[in-house]
Amino acid sequence: MAATPVLPKLVGQRVKRREDPRLIQGRGTYVDDVKIAGMQHLAFKRSDIAHGRIRSIDTSAAEALEGVEAVFTGAQIADFLAPMPIGTPFPSPAHRAVAVDTVRFVGDPVAVVVASDRYAARDAADAIVVDYEPLPAVVDPEKAMSGESAVLHADFENNVALGPLPSGTGVGRKGAVDNTAVDAAFEAADVVIAQRMVNQRLAPSSIEARGVVAHYEPGREALTIWSSSQNPHILRTFVARMLDLGEDRVRAIAPEVGGGFGAKINIYGEEYV
Repeated sequence: MAATPVLPKLVGQRVKRREDPRLIQGRGTYVDDVKIAGMQHLAFKRSDIAHGRIRSIDTSAAEALEGVEAVFTGAQIADFLAPMPIGTPFPSPAHRAVAVDTVRFVGDPVAVVVASDRYAARDAADAIVVDYEPLPAVVDPEKAMSGESAVLHADFENNVALGPLPSGTGVGRKGAVDNTAVDAAFEAADVVIAQRMVNQRLAPSSIEARGVVAHYEPGREALTIWSSSQNPHILRTFVARMLDLGEDRVRAIAPEVGGGFGAKINIYGEEYV
């Protein structure tokens, strides 16, 4: 007679985590542990101002450094990498993985360095000189929706991505919300309570920074990506779309992730580059 298996009791008592021993013994595999023969390293030159127009980018000093294979500006990358999709029905400005004409936040990538090791890449990125024309920054959400605020994307009339219908516009306008029924409900209500709430700023910070390794096999026309991502399936879909590859040709692997807290759900421009 076969023995009846004894199943562990999972309710009403502590359940041991199975993944901890491997991680605390240093046997986990993170993006930085992925090594490929002949692998090149990328570093990004980033904006140090919140909003500005790029006047010029001087890459000559970076290109002269030992170990540097190539330096690309946003304008050069735009020749073969389309604007990034946002994956929602909101109005979508032409947001580039690497800024072309305008930077819109501190840390916005403006150039990319390819080098034989990470240290040469970082040194070269530091050697790139960017001249900006500073523009008014947008830092307050309420002020951003007012007519007094600078508009971050010149192709749009304001900073509102999704909002009530302005007077005289059609219901079908992209990114518009028809509040007619909602307004009528408030008008008919016996009691209306108004409350203003301000949420604190939230900045998820993980022990492991974002990172990505990519390996392309020309013979198979196959791309493998290792990314510190909380969303590898969507990463595969969007990378395939951006690079005009079939999804069956792209494999996205999320190894151990050293924290994310939601910040690694999004797809970032660096992953496309």
